[in-house]
Amino acid sequence: MRFRVFQQSLKEPADIARRFLGWDRPVLEATVDHLANDWDRSGPLDLADLLVVVPTRNAGRRLREALAIRAAESDAVVFPPLVTTQDFLVAPDRLPDSRPVADRHATLLLWSALLLDVDLNRFRRVFPVDPVDRNLSWAMKTAKELLDVGKLLADSGLTFATASETLGEQDMEPARWRELADLEALALKRIGKLGFRDEAETRLEAANTGSLPSEVRRISVVATPDLRPLSAAALARISKTLPVEILVHAPETDAGRFDPHGRPVPAQWLDEEIPIPEPGRTIHQAATPSEQARLACDLIGDLPNPGAFAAFVVPDPEVVAPLRQAAAQRGWTAHDPAGLPVSRHGIYYLLELTARLVETGSFESAAQLFRCPDFARACVGAIRSDPESDIGATRLVSRLDDLAVDALPHRLDDAVAAAKRHSYRTPAVEKALKWLRGWRDRFRRGNFGETLAEYLSTVFAHRRFSAGDGAHDAFAEVADAILEAEYSFQLVGSVFAKSLAPEEQFQLVLELIRERRLYEERRVRDIDLQGWLEMLWEDAPHLVVTGMNDNFVPEATIGHAFLPDAARRVLGMFHNDDRFARDAYLFAAALASRKKTGGRVDLIFGRESDSSDPLRPSRLLFQCPDEELAGRTLSLFADAESGVRPLARSTAFPLRPEPLDPENRVFERLGVSALKQYLACPFRFYLCQGLRMEKVETDKREMDAADFGNLVHEALDRFAASDSIRESTDAERIAAWFRGTLDEILGERFGNRLATPIVIQRESARKRLAWWAEIEAGQRADGWKIVSAEEPFGTEEWPFAVDETTVRGRIDRIETHPEHGLRVLDFKTISPFQNNKLKSVDEYHLVPLKAREDPVDFPDWALVENAAGKPCRWADLQIPIYLLAMRERHPDTPLTAGYATLGKTANEVRIDTWETLDAPLLDAARDCAAGVVRAVRDEIFWPPSSDAPPWDDFLDLLAPDPDRAVDSTLLGHRSNPV
Repeated sequence: MRFRVFQQSLKEPADIARRFLGWDRPVLEATVDHLANDWDRSGPLDLADLLVVVPTRNAGRRLREALAIRAAESDAVVFPPLVTTQDFLVAPDRLPDSRPVADRHATLLLWSALLLDVDLNRFRRVFPVDPVDRNLSWAMKTAKELLDVGKLLADSGLTFATASETLGEQDMEPARWRELADLEALALKRIGKLGFRDEAETRLEAANTGSLPSEVRRISVVATPDLRPLSAAALARISKTLPVEILVHAPETDAGRFDPHGRPVPAQWLDEEIPIPEPGRTIHQAATPSEQARLACDLIGDLPNPGAFAAFVVPDPEVVAPLRQAAAQRGWTAHDPAGLPVSRHGIYYLLELTARLVETGSFESAAQLFRCPDFARACVGAIRSDPESDIGATRLVSRLDDLAVDALPHRLDDAVAAAKRHSYRTPAVEKALKWLRGWRDRFRRGNFGETLAEYLSTVFAHRRFSAGDGAHDAFAEVADAILEAEYSFQLVGSVFAKSLAPEEQFQLVLELIRERRLYEERRVRDIDLQGWLEMLWEDAPHLVVTGMNDNFVPEATIGHAFLPDAARRVLGMFHNDDRFARDAYLFAAALASRKKTGGRVDLIFGRESDSSDPLRPSRLLFQCPDEELAGRTLSLFADAESGVRPLARSTAFPLRPEPLDPENRVFERLGVSALKQYLACPFRFYLCQGLRMEKVETDKREMDAADFGNLVHEALDRFAASDSIRESTDAERIAAWFRGTLDEILGERFGNRLATPIVIQRESARKRLAWWAEIEAGQRADGWKIVSAEEPFGTEEWPFAVDETTVRGRIDRIETHPEHGLRVLDFKTISPFQNNKLKSVDEYHLVPLKAREDPVDFPDWALVENAAGKPCRWADLQIPIYLLAMRERHPDTPLTAGYATLGKTANEVRIDTWETLDAPLLDAARDCAAGVVRAVRDEIFWPPSSDAPPWDDFLDLLAPDPDRAVDSTLLGHRSNPV
């Protein structure tokens, strides 16, 4: 068996020398000293015949730089060695076979096609149930998972077939592994038929028979504590013809703690004490990743050039982004040698949205695309040739938001139809949506590759990229990925039983792009963000290690779907004890190398992840003498037990609102609803009325309460304006009229194809109006006649002012009766019942003071007594203002006013008039309105109300505390707030 032969090759004697560099200085310095030991400094530092294996790309970069610096110190040059990672030893390039190797992209396509074609009933141990959607997305995800398992096996010199034999002997899911081996055999057969070699197979072959470049005469493996079995086997073979040395960053007295390939021996490290200098001062905790980042920067202090003295080690990826941000806030630039995934760049986001639009045709995807600046500018440029479409990108997005809120389109076609019906104040909206729909049609009907290339060229035509620019690099990576996708598909696309749909080709491109990373050039003053495995190669005197939490340090595999830790041990693969030993060694080496040189290592562990999952301190922090363990444990867990929580979210800087412009409309006129807003909260009035701020819910999928109320109001307004129906006493006829009118209104707004939520809301409106039809018919029979609807006041035709400020409003309905005079009704779609108790119209306007409220906390004009003589404060002035305006216009006519409520049940549909609204109460209402007018005129907008009103859209803006979130210095203040 290949596995047994491979394992035997590792046990054979090998001429591999181990050399110990000590750990009293950084590994970089010690390695350069060792490699340049025979150099007499009289000529070039010639290492051209040397192959150096290092653990990461960044370690290789740093080694080449250090060698160049060492040579430059003697005014010499360096002929550098070939510096690689261990993958070089087993790369397919080591083989002379001329047959091409199916790279990962082509292999992914082949396996995906296989999973779409194969009879899943043959593989029920691998696929116990059929996928919900057996499509390319599922196939690619599953294929990627299986290929990842295959790579792990190949790194240990295994295939699915050889692993199946070994695991079968141990009775570890033998049937499942036999099926996996059968799948592998089918895939290899397909790969061979296309004339390719399998990459995993070639790596195994390269380990056994591969050759190195001819100029290589010797090999040094430097500080690589996790040399994989496959690489170790290659070195064992190579060492028979070339000298191979393993350089271990540790003292020679610890030689027994490392295996022949320089890997820490688990038995020697699992219980090994790791002395942490001054643990009480150097071990820190922080609540969240953001708090870890801030603390890490605080520990470095305000150094002008921190990159020269300090570096960060970031094993937890959640800490990387906040650490970059925290460093930038201090004026530092950070360098992450791991690179930035292309998937986090705006170009990828643009493609992802486009792919979603091509697949679903959803308006949500379209709206998000228009929020991409490059796309919006390209669209504006495309439609600007029409003089009627002269519009900027910002205004276009604003009009699209209006469309989203008003028409609630679900699909792009719905949005185009809605724009055609209403135009949304500019024909540019319809043209922009049609332009986008044209691209979707081209993707779905044309050549995908050509369309994608032209699409990207159009979107980015206005951009000028320059080398080194992040956008340039991302665009280049995306372009390469697209070309690779096209090339891979041309090579192996024939294996698919049917041609791929455009959305599937998009998925393929996105999958290939997602794996790519952008690597920035390190600048001189950058502070490094090293990964855990690169910590050994960091020579900065001061290390700040974040993310010292279990599962990050030490890294652990928990519950792997195919290769749990028990299976890895049986197969001789890298397992959790190996990881613990490796990470314990790295930790000990980092501490030891700085202890000797006077450096420092600060360690930060987090309490919670960004998703609020609890985190445990790393087990490495507890590798201390037994007599210190109890105290260390109490120290690290004490705060957690006392209830430490992540800090509440707060704004990065306080908002600083400025005084309103003297020409602001609030100083000239106020609406009735604005009076209510001020009484509820002066600062929210300032935001809503003064600054015209409002919340726009572009993602809503049904009518909100205001939309639904407007729908019912519109039907009632049309009823009042219709001569053919408004005098009817036939309830059924009125209800039928309302049904037809609702359909007309909804059709005008949403088109003929209504979404399911809208249909449900239409039925609710029909029921309410059917119940109201009974009341309408009864009121007509009782002698009430409709005078007008939506009657405005505070206008030139009907002026109305309070303290010389115009107060405007619109009365829903005015009715007349030969005996009772005029009646004002305001329609509401809320329930008049609260806690099973009818809430009368006066209770909406007058709120009794609570036990904790003191009258001195309110201005005198805000206070009043209700009909029962109970102290109250004004919460709303709507009905009193309506009556005051009516009284000025009809001074000699009897007046009544109230609410007409259309609630959810028949019992909640009723008319409720305010019978106790007498002259003194109306005068008090006018005084209150005058008080609001004067307060606005004096710009008294602070402090905000402690009780958020029901309509509050600014709760998050004022969190966690208004005085911390807002600098109100420039606003007028009231000593006794409303």
